[in-house]
Amino acid sequence: MKPVDAVVATVSSLPDEVVDTIGTVLPSEDSVSERRRKLKFLEMQEELIKEEEKKKEKEEKAKQKKEEKANLTEQEAGEEDLALKEMTGPTARQEEEIILAKQHDQEQLCNISRTLAVLASASSVSKERQEFLSLVNKEVDAMLEN
Repeated sequence: MKPVDAVVATVSSLPDEVVDTIGTVLPSEDSVSERRRKLKFLEMQEELIKEEEKKKEKEEKAKQKKEEKANLTEQEAGEEDLALKEMTGPTARQEEEIILAKQHDQEQLCNISRTLAVLASASSVSKERQEFLSLVNKEVDAMLEN
């Protein structure tokens, strides 16, 4: 392979951007064509910069949308929790009814425990029985004396 062919093959395998960059650095026979090449190169670079800026803007917008969506999701979750608490929690009237029912239940338990204490106590029953027997004996004695 001839050296010229090798250079041509090598240059043709390079990306267009690299070839254009090399073309702007090489001296030209004509200053007008050199300036045109440099202008074309600068325009191409400017287009690449604009494309990169657009890409960054799109990424930033996507990031902002994602953040906004996350914020909205958090707010909605908080609102849903509040709504869920309101729906599942008792209302003020229901709470009052529950409190009254608990108080009534406590009173009933107290009465039942007092009654059970009286019934379980053998002394209270035996006392009454003794008084009853003594009254009966007095009546019997009073009848016998008459």
